Amino acid sequence: MAKWGEGDPRWIVEERADATNVNNWHWTERDATNWSSDKLKSLLLGLSVEDDEGACEVTEVSKLDGEASINNRKGKLIFFYEWNLKHDTQQLLRLST
Repeated sequence: MAKWGEGDPRWIVEERADATNVNNWHWTERDATNWSSDKLKSLLLGLSVEDDEGACEVTEVSKLDGEASINNRKGKLIFFYEWNLKHDTQQLLRLST
């Protein structure tokens, strides 16, 4: 622990009468659930995988439960997320000739 007056200059909350979290230095948290839910759906819908035996395409995201948040602690971004998802696929088989 630094001596009084020798600490990090960004640590100025004690000096402010309103105790504002200056430049989000201490800790901030923002909900990213809605954004990440929309992003996951857009990334997964239409996703297809192909190989020599056939192809498979995600046609519907039927379940998307969970949460996500973005945290800022002393200038470092920290991401927390937990998602459970269920999707429907359409499988196309190729027949060898």
